[in-house]
Amino acid sequence: MTHHHHSWTGEGLDAGLLGGSAVAVWFLIKDTLAGQPLRTPSLLGQILLSPSQAPIISPSDFGAIVIYTAAHFMAFVLLGLLVSWVIRLAVIHHVARFALLVLAVVFEFFFFVVIQSFSESVGQYFPAFWVLSGNLLAGVVMGGYFWRRHPSLRRALGRVPLGA
Repeated sequence: MTHHHHSWTGEGLDAGLLGGSAVAVWFLIKDTLAGQPLRTPSLLGQILLSPSQAPIISPSDFGAIVIYTAAHFMAFVLLGLLVSWVIRLAVIHHVARFALLVLAVVFEFFFFVVIQSFSESVGQYFPAFWVLSGNLLAGVVMGGYFWRRHPSLRRALGRVPLGA
C-alpha cells in the first residue's frame, strides 16, 4: 500500500477552498465588469433562501451573500474531500481512476441541474456558459493542486492509463 505524507482531509479542505475561491473570484470579476459586484452570490443566496420567489437584482442582499458563500464553500470542501479520497484509491486501483472522470462529469451535471431546479428564472441570470466555465476553472485549479501533490498518481497513470 502506498504511504501518503499528507492528510487526505487536509488536502480535500485545501482543494475545496482553492476551487471555491476560483469560482468566487471568477464571478466577482464578471459581476464587477457588469457594474454589479457581488450580484451572483446575492442572487444565488436569495434563490437558496426563497426558491419560489424571484430574486431582487439590486441592491445586493448581504444576508443572502453570507448564506450562499457559506453553502458554496461547504459544497466545494465536500467535493475536495471526496476527490482527495478517490485519488488515494486511484493510485492503488486503476478502476478508481475512471471514477475521477465520472466524478467531474457528475458534479458538473448535478450542480447545473440543482441551480436550474431552484428557480424558473435562474437560467436568465446564469447562462450555461458562465456556470460551466466557472466550474471548469475550479476543476483546473483543484486538478492542478492534486496533480502537483500526487506524483504517485502521475506514475500510476503512466503505468495504466485511464481507460486501460
